[in-house]
Amino acid sequence: MTFDGDPVALAAAAHGGDMDAVANLTRAYAAIAVLMGVRLRPPWLQIPDAAQEAMLVLRRLIEEGSTTIAVDLPSTIEATFMGLGPPER
Repeated sequence: MTFDGDPVALAAAAHGGDMDAVANLTRAYAAIAVLMGVRLRPPWLQIPDAAQEAMLVLRRLIEEGSTTIAVDLPSTIEATFMGLGPPER
């Protein structure tokens, strides 16, 4: 992960709507989010969908101003997947 600035300051700026801060944090954590999404995905969820959902979780954490993204990401992704449930037949 690399940041163009202080992660806490970037989180505050992202929470305030600074799109450059959002982009910096998204780039820094994208690989972790995708890997976590693939690792934690339920068997019924396709890999590309799991990666996309994980990126949405990452974006939400960033926009909420989380300063502990790396800690929050796995549990938040897992909770999101549990809330989705398998598709109905």
